Amino acid sequence: MSHEIMPRGKTRTLKQVVGDLQADAGLLVRQEIALAKAELKEKAAGLARQAGLFAGAGVLAYAGLLVLFAALILGLIAIGVVAWLAALSVGIVILLGAFVLVQRARNVNKDHT
Repeated sequence: MSHEIMPRGKTRTLKQVVGDLQADAGLLVRQEIALAKAELKEKAAGLARQAGLFAGAGVLAYAGLLVLFAALILGLIAIGVVAWLAALSVGIVILLGAFVLVQRARNVNKDHT
C-alpha cells in the first residue's frame, strides 16, 4: 500500500525537499514568534487596563477616607470639642496609625529571616 505525497508526474530531488523543509521550518518559527508577541501585547493591554481600574479605585477610596476623617472632626465639634483641637486630635491619631503601619512593614522581613 503506497501513498503518494506529490501528484503524478512531479518529482523533486532530495535537495529540493530539504530546502522546502528548511523554508517551512523558518516560516513556522517566525509565525510562532509573531503569535507570542501578539499574545504578550494582549496580556500587557489587559494588565494596563487592570492597573488603571485599581488606580481609580484607590483614588476613590482615598477620597472616601478623607470624607470620613472630616466627618469625624465634625462629630467631635458637634459634641463640644473646639474645632482646632478636634482637627489636631484626628490628625495625631491618623499619624500614629501611619507610624504603626510603617513600623510593622519594616519588621516584616526581619521576622522571616
